Amino acid sequence: MPLQLITDGVDRIEGVSRQTFQEKYMIPQKPVIIKHFFGKEAPLYHKWNFDYFKEELGHLEVGIYDLEGKKRKDDRSYKGAPDSMKFGEYLDLVQAGPTSRRLFLFNIFKHKKELFKDFKFPDVADRVLKRLPLAFFGGEGAVTRIHRDMDNSNVYLTELAGKKRVVLFDPKYSEMLYRYPFGTHTSIDINNPDYKKYPALDKVIGYDCVIEAGDTIFMPSGWWHHIEYQSAGIGFSMRSISPKTSTVLKGLFQIGILTHLDEALRVTFGERWFNYKRSVAERRATAALSTQQGIMYDNIRPTT
Repeated sequence: MPLQLITDGVDRIEGVSRQTFQEKYMIPQKPVIIKHFFGKEAPLYHKWNFDYFKEELGHLEVGIYDLEGKKRKDDRSYKGAPDSMKFGEYLDLVQAGPTSRRLFLFNIFKHKKELFKDFKFPDVADRVLKRLPLAFFGGEGAVTRIHRDMDNSNVYLTELAGKKRVVLFDPKYSEMLYRYPFGTHTSIDINNPDYKKYPALDKVIGYDCVIEAGDTIFMPSGWWHHIEYQSAGIGFSMRSISPKTSTVLKGLFQIGILTHLDEALRVTFGERWFNYKRSVAERRATAALSTQQGIMYDNIRPTT
């Protein structure tokens, strides 16, 4: 039985004022998909494609991740790419057909600063990290494992080529998603949930949507997301700091201390450390399932 996912549950709009964005999405921390978020005539929508990046940056050596099957490592956060290849060769690879190899958190702006001139972040949010946009490339079939961003920022993920399936979960379901302590990820499989192993998943409700070229999805701080490339794709993300001070402090703690402590303990204790984290995640999920932790399901019935 698949997870309970609400299709068409995320608002889709085109053009948004600061007041509307703040009142309807930022303050209540509600996801939304915005068409042409940077303005319909912004150069990035017409200029940033596979041919352009291959011509301009194809000579670069880039780090490549292939995190499916036996190469997937659920006991850790990924801080460095295990493989590398020429960027141009990688772009040819993802356009040639399905592949699980991905290039993410790539700072193309470091190598080509003039790309900043191709867009301007609209005046809808405060404390935008304008100098920290990151690019994402992948081929059909590539999957980003379910996680929430460690820094607890709001994320604005823009699709420039291709199509992606995005599945979102409210932070209130964190424990029922079997979140590992010291980290911001889990081992559950969105497409093939194991209810015998993870019984709390039966009470989790998510949002299932698709973004295409020209779409920007706003993912509020702490929201879990699972992403599938439905075709070869190019995307980039920007971030803004959460409006909640407690959320910001938690993000700083996770980045500055918790992730490094987790890595040190993993190196020291190996599989025993991961087994401990697994047991903690299971205990917390069991407790959340039995108490429901005050979760309100908003009387929404999911459609499949």
